[in-house]
Amino acid sequence: MRLVAAIVALLLMGCTSTAPPAPEPTPDKTWIGMVPGDAVPFEGPAGELLLIYVDETYSIGDVNASALTWRLGEDDYTTDYFIEDDDGTLWWYGRRGEWRVGRHGEEPRRLEIVDHRIRFGDRAITLSDDGPPTQLEIPEGVFTS
Repeated sequence: MRLVAAIVALLLMGCTSTAPPAPEPTPDKTWIGMVPGDAVPFEGPAGELLLIYVDETYSIGDVNASALTWRLGEDDYTTDYFIEDDDGTLWWYGRRGEWRVGRHGEEPRRLEIVDHRIRFGDRAITLSDDGPPTQLEIPEGVFTS
């Protein structure tokens, strides 16, 4: 009887797993080739331009919009708000300090990617096939990564 109990105890001890925990899944890249929280630097005529992507944190009307912040130097920030429909359609929901959907009758503006470029008013992003954007255009000039 003791022998059977000892064998069962040994078998049970051998059944426990000490495998390392599964790695956390990495977020999928979005249409812009970035994941939320990414900040990608670009160089151009006015110095460094940082493009920062934040996902669905800004409540505009009845949606949660994502944001792209364009930071030039230490004090020059421009933030554009957008959403992506379930079918992949992109909508521009405003620019901080200039206009926003729902204010003064403003409506969302459809954003289109044409030849790997998307335009937010006076700013444009050149997208890559497999990573973050490759070029930004703003009134101060063209910036490359």
